[in-house]
Amino acid sequence: MDLIPQELRAGLLIAISLAMTLLVLFVLARWARRRSKGAVVAGALLSMFAPDPTLERNIRLAEEARQVQCEEDEEGENKG
Repeated sequence: MDLIPQELRAGLLIAISLAMTLLVLFVLARWARRRSKGAVVAGALLSMFAPDPTLERNIRLAEEARQVQCEEDEEGENKG
Protein backbone atom coordinates (compact mmCIF):
# COMPACT_ATOMS: atom_id res chain seq x y z
CA MET A 1 0.00 0.00 0.00
CA ASP A 2 3.09 2.22 -0.11
CA LEU A 3 2.40 4.77 -2.81
CA ILE A 4 5.75 6.53 -2.43
CA PRO A 5 9.01 4.56 -2.21
CA GLN A 6 11.13 5.03 0.93
CA GLU A 7 14.00 6.71 -0.97
CA LEU A 8 11.61 9.22 -2.51
CA ARG A 9 10.05 10.02 0.86
CA ALA A 10 13.38 11.12 2.28
CA GLY A 11 14.07 13.32 -0.73
CA LEU A 12 10.60 14.86 -0.59
CA LEU A 13 10.96 15.53 3.13
CA ILE A 14 14.25 17.35 2.54
CA ALA A 15 12.82 19.32 -0.39
CA ILE A 16 9.71 20.35 1.55
CA SER A 17 11.81 21.34 4.59
CA LEU A 18 14.07 23.46 2.41
CA ALA A 19 11.10 25.10 0.69
CA MET A 20 9.48 25.91 4.06
CA THR A 21 12.73 27.36 5.39
CA LEU A 22 13.10 29.57 2.33
CA LEU A 23 9.47 30.70 2.66
CA VAL A 24 9.99 31.64 6.32
CA LEU A 25 13.17 33.56 5.45
CA PHE A 26 11.34 35.35 2.62
CA VAL A 27 8.52 36.39 4.97
CA LEU A 28 11.03 37.58 7.58
CA ALA A 29 12.84 39.64 4.93
CA ARG A 30 9.57 41.30 3.92
CA TRP A 31 8.77 42.04 7.55
CA ALA A 32 12.21 43.52 8.07
CA ARG A 33 11.82 45.83 5.07
CA ARG A 34 8.57 47.12 6.54
CA ARG A 35 10.28 47.48 9.93
CA SER A 36 7.67 45.28 11.57
CA LYS A 37 7.88 44.46 15.26
CA GLY A 38 7.34 40.83 14.34
CA ALA A 39 10.63 40.81 12.44
CA VAL A 40 12.48 42.22 15.44
CA VAL A 41 10.96 39.63 17.77
CA ALA A 42 11.62 36.78 15.32
CA GLY A 43 15.21 37.96 14.84
CA ALA A 44 15.77 38.08 18.58
CA LEU A 45 14.34 34.59 19.02
CA LEU A 46 16.33 33.15 16.12
CA SER A 47 19.55 34.77 17.32
CA MET A 48 19.33 32.77 20.55
CA PHE A 49 19.79 29.58 18.55
CA ALA A 50 22.45 30.90 16.16
CA PRO A 51 26.01 29.87 16.97
CA ASP A 52 28.43 32.58 18.05
CA PRO A 53 31.12 32.79 15.35
CA THR A 54 33.68 34.26 17.72
CA LEU A 55 33.03 31.91 20.63
CA GLU A 56 35.92 29.56 19.90
CA ARG A 57 38.34 32.46 19.42
CA ASN A 58 37.21 34.07 22.67
CA ILE A 59 37.63 30.81 24.58
CA ARG A 60 41.11 30.33 23.12
CA LEU A 61 42.14 33.88 24.05
CA ALA A 62 40.83 33.44 27.60
CA GLU A 63 42.74 30.17 28.00
CA GLU A 64 45.94 31.77 26.71
CA ALA A 65 45.52 34.72 29.09
CA ARG A 66 44.90 32.34 31.99
CA GLN A 67 48.01 30.35 31.09
CA VAL A 68 50.15 33.51 30.91
CA GLN A 69 48.76 34.63 34.29
CA CYS A 70 49.60 31.24 35.83
CA GLU A 71 53.14 31.40 34.43
CA GLU A 72 53.61 34.92 35.83
CA ASP A 73 52.31 33.78 39.22
CA GLU A 74 54.73 30.83 39.24
CA GLU A 75 57.64 33.13 38.32
CA GLY A 76 56.66 35.53 41.10
CA GLU A 77 56.58 32.70 43.67
CA ASN A 78 59.99 31.42 42.56
CA LYS A 79 61.59 34.87 42.88
CA GLY A 80 59.94 35.71 46.19
